[in-house]
Amino acid sequence: MFGCVCTLRLPARARGDRFLIWQRAAAALLHALIAVIGAFPELAEPFGLRPIRAEALMLIGLIMLGHAPVWRFMAGEGRAAED
Repeated sequence: MFGCVCTLRLPARARGDRFLIWQRAAAALLHALIAVIGAFPELAEPFGLRPIRAEALMLIGLIMLGHAPVWRFMAGEGRAAED
């Protein structure tokens, strides 16, 4: 639960930035899917995945979402603001 709160709270600080708004929505969706698959593991079976594999893939997605703003900062937007 703490991870969900932190993930959703941090991008909310950058109002008006479409990328962060999209990232926030994607993080909320992934957190909801993880909770649903955790509560109803049989929902992963029609996709040919075991529940643990489905959860692992979604957690990898959350990690990728967490690295996206860092990548944007390091790739230039943040560095240009520092200069």
